[in-house]
Amino acid sequence: MITLSARAALVLALAALTASGPSASPVFRPLVPQPSRSVPAAPTVVRDSLRLYYVGRMVGWERYEVTPAEHGTTLTADFDYIDRGRRNHTQLSLATGAAWTPWHLDVTRVTDTASTIITRVEVADGHATVNHGGTVSDVVLPTVAFAIAPASPVSQHLALVRYWRAHGSPRVVTVVPGAPTNDVTITRQGVDIVTVGSRRDTLTRHSIEGLVWGTEYLWLDSSDRIAMFSTAGGGLMLKAVRADLLPAHDSLMAIGARAAMADLAVISARTRPLASGRVALVGATLVDGTGRPAVPGATIVIANGRIIAAGPAASTPVPPDARRIDVTGKTVVPGLWDMHAHLHQLEWAPAYMAAGVTSVRDMGSELEFVTVLRKSIEAKRVRGPNVFLAGLIDGPGPNAFGEFSAATPAEGRAIVRRYAANGFEQMKLYSLLAPDVVAAICDEAHKLGLTVTGHIPNSLTLMAAIDSGMDQVAHLPVRADLTSDSGRRMIAHFKERGTVFDPTASWGEIGGHSAAEPLESFQPGARHMPSVFLQFRASGWGSTTTDTATAHMRLARSLANIRILHEAGVPIVAGTDEGVPGFSVYRELELYVKAGFTPMDALRAATAVSARAMRRDKDLGTVEAGKRADLLVLDANPLDDISNIRRLRWVMKDGALFESAALYRAAGFRP
Repeated sequence: MITLSARAALVLALAALTASGPSASPVFRPLVPQPSRSVPAAPTVVRDSLRLYYVGRMVGWERYEVTPAEHGTTLTADFDYIDRGRRNHTQLSLATGAAWTPWHLDVTRVTDTASTIITRVEVADGHATVNHGGTVSDVVLPTVAFAIAPASPVSQHLALVRYWRAHGSPRVVTVVPGAPTNDVTITRQGVDIVTVGSRRDTLTRHSIEGLVWGTEYLWLDSSDRIAMFSTAGGGLMLKAVRADLLPAHDSLMAIGARAAMADLAVISARTRPLASGRVALVGATLVDGTGRPAVPGATIVIANGRIIAAGPAASTPVPPDARRIDVTGKTVVPGLWDMHAHLHQLEWAPAYMAAGVTSVRDMGSELEFVTVLRKSIEAKRVRGPNVFLAGLIDGPGPNAFGEFSAATPAEGRAIVRRYAANGFEQMKLYSLLAPDVVAAICDEAHKLGLTVTGHIPNSLTLMAAIDSGMDQVAHLPVRADLTSDSGRRMIAHFKERGTVFDPTASWGEIGGHSAAEPLESFQPGARHMPSVFLQFRASGWGSTTTDTATAHMRLARSLANIRILHEAGVPIVAGTDEGVPGFSVYRELELYVKAGFTPMDALRAATAVSARAMRRDKDLGTVEAGKRADLLVLDANPLDDISNIRRLRWVMKDGALFESAALYRAAGFRP
């Protein structure tokens, strides 16, 4: 008869709770406690419920329990939410020894018919046996190390912070899974005050960096329970708020936005302009974005954030008080636009700037976060692109997306007025809106001077949505043969209505490419991305059921429709719908050239045409006298090869010149 230790028995019990099928059956080795400064476990069981918000919308719950055990603590959690009809349900079990030292972690994906281990870690004798996504590895661990799955469930971050404190708040905590490990930094940033009824709570704010790309935040109350959590590690912004704090929701959202802006200010301070004020760029080839031929040996004069003059050197004198910068052999183009962005985390702002994307249209983010971000950029408290806002609105029901839903025309009009009051330029329609609500939204938006873009609601055809008042269309929901008689009639209708399309071809390629085709084969910027971005975000892109030839054929069909629309004179603007900030804009332009655009037309899709679509062409989009000094200095001419748009040396925003490489480093990208 073999007698198991209490710790080993607990491991087996936890495994039995989460195992499903032969693939989940572990082989356990004897476990030895890791050395640490012992901190007693909590004497009582803690059970909490966290309300989950995805892009500002209540979508589900996480319920977790912290239980003292004979030799440490156990944490179990059930994380469950619905995103546009897709259920994300995971369960966690974490067993720790003294001072929250981990020795067993299971994270299980749960469906109606099965449970699958997606992350399992067993720690013993300074080693971790890691099974993540079906790949098993043995990892040697340093003394201070923790086991945690990226992003969710939320409550494992509580265990991480308690472990960090119990081990003396070290500068770095090594975590698994990783590549094979990752370094995580945790900072106790300060306190925030929230009031619920007559109760005033002091929340301690911690930032966590290195689990995913982007800063995560965890707020703990005076009893060391989770008050709020924020992450964008899963793609868009996810927040969790403890149930009894829900009456303070708006205050908590404001606290979260302020925390992000404070950290963005720190990132912004890491880079200083190379030049500003009165500046003259001398000697470059000028591609001004108007469509006119390039001007060799040009001079561009900037003062007070505006372009004073731009043209041939012979007719564009350099003022005597201007700082002269020799850019001979280089090419100057307008700053780029991303017309389908989601600014869901603070790091996207400096990353966009680093890539030369000086203007973005946000197509759906948390209202509090994105409005505070724009105000902070405009006030020059933080560095980032010009931000234009399209307010997301969907229909009612559990499968809706975004912060605001409208079931009636009156509700739709009220939401439009709210967005307009917050300075939004557009409305973005989503899938579940009813026809009469769409008509009311478009009517109210136009009355208030807003335009309307977005998805085609399921209740309408493309043509009916345009007739209801949609000015622009996200993605490319054209299913007809555009070379047929009906297709030509559609094109004529688009032109008559002035419809603008935002195809997001690069996002379609990311999601639709065969997983057998390396990301680097069509996105060479991948090697510069943060390691955790590649591990836990980009690694999930692509289809495991589609071969490369089929994926290429589908992309070619989409590009053929983009070419037909462009050749017919239908405006096409460059947008990416997430992807990789900046790099995806480059790829969008490459795909347009692949579709048949000239390099000049592709460049204009991300500059002059985008500015005109947003009614900002008097101020932005081209390098001309009187316009804002948003421009790029490239090492090679994109008219020779559109991929030269990637060869960015300097970025100028509002007359301040920055080194692209320095901005990338500040955003966490690798040289």
